[in-house]
Amino acid sequence: MTATSLRPRPAEDAPDGRTPAAASHLTVEDGTRIYYELFLPEGDSGRSGTGPATSAPAVLLLMGLGANGRLWAPAVRRLLGAGYQVVAVDNRGSGRSSTPWCPWTTRTMAHDALAALDELKIERAHVWGGSLGGMIAQELALEFPQRMRSLVLMSTTGGLPRLDLLPRRGLLRVVQVVLRSLRPAGDPEQQVKEFLRFVAAEDFVAECRPGDEAWSAVSAMLEDPTTQRGVTMQFLAAARHSSWSRLSRLTMPVQVHHGTADSIMPFAAGEELARRIPGARFEVHEGAGHGIFERPDELGDSILAFFAESGR
Repeated sequence: MTATSLRPRPAEDAPDGRTPAAASHLTVEDGTRIYYELFLPEGDSGRSGTGPATSAPAVLLLMGLGANGRLWAPAVRRLLGAGYQVVAVDNRGSGRSSTPWCPWTTRTMAHDALAALDELKIERAHVWGGSLGGMIAQELALEFPQRMRSLVLMSTTGGLPRLDLLPRRGLLRVVQVVLRSLRPAGDPEQQVKEFLRFVAAEDFVAECRPGDEAWSAVSAMLEDPTTQRGVTMQFLAAARHSSWSRLSRLTMPVQVHHGTADSIMPFAAGEELARRIPGARFEVHEGAGHGIFERPDELGDSILAFFAESGR
């Protein structure tokens, strides 16, 4: 495994409005290049030497199907404000990471994320995964529980093979996103609107405007669009994921979040996920869609409180 340092993005393009403390590509065992960024809290410029960059507790963020780390911008701001260092990874097949030709699994993607933590010398982290990222986070927690402080699973499932927890319209909407990725780039504002319709409730989409937090995050994400092949390969990895029979092994603190208006991953999937994990807390977000963009303060406050309880 090797790492290549990159010139950090301009501050105006970074998730929190600042230049990342580290912006690098890792080359993992199968040759895939995985892009990650590290953000440090205000006033913490890191320290030299062979140890970790900072003593601040770490949060690892894992994004969903077809999206990249820029979509985490609102979460990055809140976490930095609370004193956490933040690691955001572009999953293989999206963003600045490469797309292998051979199929892969959510377990493969969990190993990619772990490689970023290893490169940064982060021994333990709180892990927050959404949608496909939640599936990756489950695999990371199941195989490497000693590296976890706590686990947050948002708008996700223990596996798509439970078709009773993924109705046809949800599958159709996922396929529509794949097909849309084949289209040439069009009006930027229309592209943002289309993505928001996929992940948010209709009333929120109608009110969201350029300059709003959610709009800015989606717009930045779309600057590094995922290819049709990348989305397809990620979807195949999600389709093969199944952790239902293993979830009872999880022993770290777990919090599950789900919106009642999620049209991609049914609310019942979140309920079942929380039920299968010993001691998991289930947080319901009324009227929120798949991305829970509609409840940023409610979501952020709940997760920050959970991380604090789980140990810094």
